[in-house]
Amino acid sequence: MKRNVFFDHIDWKSESLLYGEIGKRIRDARLKKRFTQEDLSSRVRLSRPSISNLENGLQNISLHTLYEICFVLEVSIHKIIPNNLKEN
Repeated sequence: MKRNVFFDHIDWKSESLLYGEIGKRIRDARLKKRFTQEDLSSRVRLSRPSISNLENGLQNISLHTLYEICFVLEVSIHKIIPNNLKEN
């Protein structure tokens, strides 16, 4: 069965919306693991305020840092980065 899929990146043209959504997903994954911001910060070698800023979409995240966070939280990077595909 073929799916009708088209690219729709309108929602993520705004960096603040994109990084805000990434931060929300990081926070959700962190809470699911029952980690505090301090727990996560010590494991990925970032300050606790940096973790807070990431989770609130106030600080951009490097791919390397995102990879480390996903590794520590045992979550696929695909669960953190919103995709640009929508099904019809």
